[in-house]
Amino acid sequence: MFMKLIGIITSIVILNQATGIGAEQMKYFANIVKITLTQSETDSIAYMIYTDKVIGGENRIPYFSEDEWAEYIRKNMESKVKTRDTSKDLWEKSYEVIETDPVPGRDGIGFIVRSKGPDGSAETKDDVFSSYTYR
Repeated sequence: MFMKLIGIITSIVILNQATGIGAEQMKYFANIVKITLTQSETDSIAYMIYTDKVIGGENRIPYFSEDEWAEYIRKNMESKVKTRDTSKDLWEKSYEVIETDPVPGRDGIGFIVRSKGPDGSAETKDDVFSSYTYR
């Protein structure tokens, strides 16, 4: 996935050189690519937690500290780029795993995996998240 990001950003840089797109537009396009890839990662992390910890465990996520969640994600998510910390989003901020009631857009208690998105602030319109409810 990270290699795809590099390829897409390289294409955008070449497009910039050919068309004269400015720095702000480049940042905008790069963030669109990062948001798309981050959505894929939050989906994968949420699915991994749901199948491993909820279905295969106590029917709820365990209480883990931020560091414990980071280690769990790092251990279970492979990266083709060995220098990339998979417990962090593409803006280098840690993914958050939060139990919540209700889950946004759904009825009932469950959890979300959230990236704070490009602005780095939680609970803003650019957050990227995936969720599951307990059944």
